[in-house]
Amino acid sequence: MRKRLIQGMGANFLAQIINMASRVLLVPLFLTAWGVQVYGEWLLLTSIGAYLFLTDLGGQLYIVNRLTQTYALGDVPQFRKILHTGLALFLILPLAVFLGFLGVMLVFPPSSLLQITITSRQVVFLVLAILAFQFVFSLPQGILVGVYRSVGLLPRGVMLTNTMQLLALILVALGLWLHWGLVAIACLQMVPYLGLALVAGWDLNRRFPQFRLLSLREADLSLGLTFIRPSLHFFGIQMAQAFSIQGTVLLVGMLLGPVQVVVFSTMRTIVNLIRSFFEQVSHAAWPELTRLDAQRDVDKFFLLFRAIFRTTLIAAVIFIALFHFWGENIYHIWLRKTVAYQQRVMDLFLIYMGEFLIWLTCCHPLMATNRHRTLAKMMLVSSALNLGLAYLGGRHLGLPGVILGMIAGDLLLPCWFVPHLLNLYQPRFSGWFFIKELAPLILSLLVLLTLPWSAPLVIIGLIWWWTRCLAGLGLPWEGRMPFFGGRG
Repeated sequence: MRKRLIQGMGANFLAQIINMASRVLLVPLFLTAWGVQVYGEWLLLTSIGAYLFLTDLGGQLYIVNRLTQTYALGDVPQFRKILHTGLALFLILPLAVFLGFLGVMLVFPPSSLLQITITSRQVVFLVLAILAFQFVFSLPQGILVGVYRSVGLLPRGVMLTNTMQLLALILVALGLWLHWGLVAIACLQMVPYLGLALVAGWDLNRRFPQFRLLSLREADLSLGLTFIRPSLHFFGIQMAQAFSIQGTVLLVGMLLGPVQVVVFSTMRTIVNLIRSFFEQVSHAAWPELTRLDAQRDVDKFFLLFRAIFRTTLIAAVIFIALFHFWGENIYHIWLRKTVAYQQRVMDLFLIYMGEFLIWLTCCHPLMATNRHRTLAKMMLVSSALNLGLAYLGGRHLGLPGVILGMIAGDLLLPCWFVPHLLNLYQPRFSGWFFIKELAPLILSLLVLLTLPWSAPLVIIGLIWWWTRCLAGLGLPWEGRMPFFGGRG
């Protein structure tokens, strides 16, 4: 398990590096090749295509969780049945959405609705059709990559995806360097996705002939219908996150104007990029949590989550202290002093990131074990609460008030309710457990912020505390306890 975790985290970290490289390198090439106006129209078109990917309704996460649980129990016939049903579902659904999308575009031309003036209607239609066709095979591709995760080959699946993203980066960069148009770039962006689907299907069929990937004979309609409700709960979580992210940007623009939107977005981008690196620890451990839950190995489940929780938050403490003191220098190096730096806004974002990571890390065991029904409802309520409090804070206190509202919203609901759901799932995750884990971290952060010269000693102490946790991960826990599998 240690080997899989380390390899999975390495593969996920590489994925983040490729993602960051795409954001940094492609924007100047787009602007050079097309200019600001055409690039803006391209962003509008790709944003429409991105919304199509939400039509999986959370089904990929749920189906891959089911596959992981079934494989952990050694039930190959049931694994095959779930896999065939999932693939059949995600071959039919995206094709129907694609055809419906083409029909809507013929009736309501997107260029007139989006006020696209430079790009011709024919090019707009072709680009959107290509982006939508990419969606057709991206959903079954997601199930195929999920199979790697379910059988303990997460690093291989992630590295295949990394290869696809790197190839897309190279092809699109080459096309822009040659000043190719929108249709050509859309095709270049699509080719790696199609290649990944074919390679993953061939590789899995070669490695696991017992899964019979080329045959969908065991697809079961009644089983597929049982996927709908839990998948929609995953979809609710995705929608809540999208609602919060986009809603706060619109709120800042409405209350404070475009300049404050730039300050808010750029500072949040820095925090979110680093936060996404921390999340890779949980993502790498997700299939292990699913497997341990299916095998009812409560002891290793507890030890693994404690290691994830402690690793993530120790890294967050160091990052918060680093950006409190050096954030202005990093920000100005990145943006070349084109945007004014606001220390108070950055500090508030760092506080928000810290509390967000606490409850987000607690979400992952619930999602990995398909105990996410109540979690989905809570996150929808929480996103509305956050926006309401952010609006009130912004009206009275400006941009810092928006972030204070977001902090208050998290403190009022998810910061205590998500750990409570985790405790209902397994009583070992009690209030005392979180006090013991959080107290050393909060104390270390306070020392780092008030006595910067003590940073080497504090970091050595945190590393020692972290290694103690990892040392116990591979050892059997003393005193076996019954497994508690209550519903969230």
